[in-house]
Amino acid sequence: MNAYIWQVIKILNNTHFYILNNLFASLIVTRYYKVNAGFFLTLFIVLFGIMSGAESILLHHALMSAATSSLLYTLAAIAIFALYGYKCLSFSLKMLNLPENNFLYNMQGLSNSRQLLLLFNTIMAMYLPIMLYGSITAYIGFTENHYLTATLIFTALLFICCSSTYICFFRLNTTWKQPIFSLPTFVLSKKKKYLFFLLHYSLDNRKGAFITIKIISLSLLQFMVALNNDKPGRENICFLILLCISTHALLPLYYTRFIEHDMPLLRNLPLPLAKRYSIYIFTYALIFLPELLFLLWNESSVLPVAAILSLYTLSICRMSLFTSLQFLKKMTTDKYTSVIFVLFFVTIVLLASVNIWFVAFSELGAALIIFATSYYSYEEDINIAG
Repeated sequence: MNAYIWQVIKILNNTHFYILNNLFASLIVTRYYKVNAGFFLTLFIVLFGIMSGAESILLHHALMSAATSSLLYTLAAIAIFALYGYKCLSFSLKMLNLPENNFLYNMQGLSNSRQLLLLFNTIMAMYLPIMLYGSITAYIGFTENHYLTATLIFTALLFICCSSTYICFFRLNTTWKQPIFSLPTFVLSKKKKYLFFLLHYSLDNRKGAFITIKIISLSLLQFMVALNNDKPGRENICFLILLCISTHALLPLYYTRFIEHDMPLLRNLPLPLAKRYSIYIFTYALIFLPELLFLLWNESSVLPVAAILSLYTLSICRMSLFTSLQFLKKMTTDKYTSVIFVLFFVTIVLLASVNIWFVAFSELGAALIIFATSYYSYEEDINIAG
């Protein structure tokens, strides 16, 4: 009978541990990746989105090989891994300090080994991208006979995870007295400048749509490179750029709704129309930088730099025109979609005979005129609707 009782207790303990593990994953890990979706998108674009697939592999292989080739480069790589570890640890401590998560301190009733295992799983889930990258780096170091530096990198990865786990364990088990030490808080910028409002909005409130749009856009360009290794034609590049612009057409809807409806206080500020409109142009200029860098890196041998810059300018001007259209009276979603399709096909026809710079600045001129003449009447529509 005692054997059966102990078996039942063991099953209950395992079930309890499984539930707690899922709880930590939901409260900390899932929220971590949601909050930092913009960070991972930017990192992915910088590391993998600009160059073609084969070039990206060669670049990262060279970086990993260099990281294990000398002690100085190894220490630099470990410093980068440690910074990301600090990011994971700071987020974990921040979540533990939230008032709604105070119930987690009841974990002090668990054994130390179970607490450490739960916290280690949580830290490891957040640290997984760097752990994978660092482990591959260590593996390449071993294959190239750099045993000392490869071992140092792998040991550093484990030390970062284990030390972060113990710090969280220490935080959970010191509620009855002040901890011996506390980690400093590090915030890049608490204040968000006006020109960056829409960028923060994209990466925080609309991260799902924004990430999907950028992945589709960069995938189209990667697809172009994969199918046209023998120098793609100018027409194909222009066609795909226009297609990439159209995939971003949902953003002006979100942006005008955010600025005009979610933040109506901006209407009461004494801002000139030029500055009000500059936030849109500035945001589009930043958003299309990955596509610009991609073309400069992969297609500079096919298109001159001036032509690539003209396509980049066209992207900004067309998105600005899409934004101005939102301020027209009776501009419904159906009408807006029709305008997108018409502009897409008309531009394809015009590019055969008309200079891209002329098309871009014509659209910008139309965008400025529409915005200047419709902005205040759009305010009246908001007040009537309210």
